[in-house]
Amino acid sequence: MERLVLSLLGGFDARWESGPGVVVPTQKARALLAYLACSRSERHSRDKLAALLWGDSEQGCARHSLRQGLYVLRSTLDSVMPRILRCDSDSVALDRSRLSVDSLEFERLAHVDAQEALERAGDLYRGDFLVGIAAGNQTFEDWLRDERDRLNELAFDVYGKLLAHQWKAGLLTKAILSAQRLLAIDPLQEDAYQVLMRLYIAQGHLGAARRQYQACVRMLHREFGVGPQSETKALLTEITSRRVVRKLRDHVMDEVSDPLTTFEGPAA
Repeated sequence: MERLVLSLLGGFDARWESGPGVVVPTQKARALLAYLACSRSERHSRDKLAALLWGDSEQGCARHSLRQGLYVLRSTLDSVMPRILRCDSDSVALDRSRLSVDSLEFERLAHVDAQEALERAGDLYRGDFLVGIAAGNQTFEDWLRDERDRLNELAFDVYGKLLAHQWKAGLLTKAILSAQRLLAIDPLQEDAYQVLMRLYIAQGHLGAARRQYQACVRMLHREFGVGPQSETKALLTEITSRRVVRKLRDHVMDEVSDPLTTFEGPAA
């Protein structure tokens, strides 16, 4: 049977498994579809859904708006049989056996402490949950905020574990990408700056390491009005000393390779 593929991390995209895209035309309909696909319960009362997305309206108006939203989804999704959207007079559900949802797969993989699973989870996490969706009702916004925060924390944990695996295996370039993703999720983590600086130092990219130090200092001053920790300052000292050693070595090598310094002239 044809499955509906929902990509909800980093935005909203829907398509059928065979390839055709699915255009869900309204914000409310996209919000409703995402909630039905991802909420803990599989079946929901119509009153609950009406309150979730139209709670600022009078109950009768909210129920009417829900009927319109369901009509939009039925018109969009029920071109395939059997129907994936199941409605009766009191409740609404999606047939989850015919769904593929990236946020749910990400969450499953994130709890598997194996490098391959973590890498697949990391690839799935393309950004915040349902970016661009704003249903305009506080109840839905509260649910959306909680889901985003929970998945962000899980993604931070995934990239942290990946980073440990990659560092141990000597995969420094991949480890740098994981550290960068950690900072993209939470740019206030001084520890993540320290790790990224160490990785750049290990690769010999001292300029990049120094730029991370400067970015960290700016962040700490802007957000907290404080300076860096002693560990961060120690990394700057290491960067500076390595740059000095490199300059001295390069200077010596230039002199050795300069023919004017090695040519002694004709023998007497």
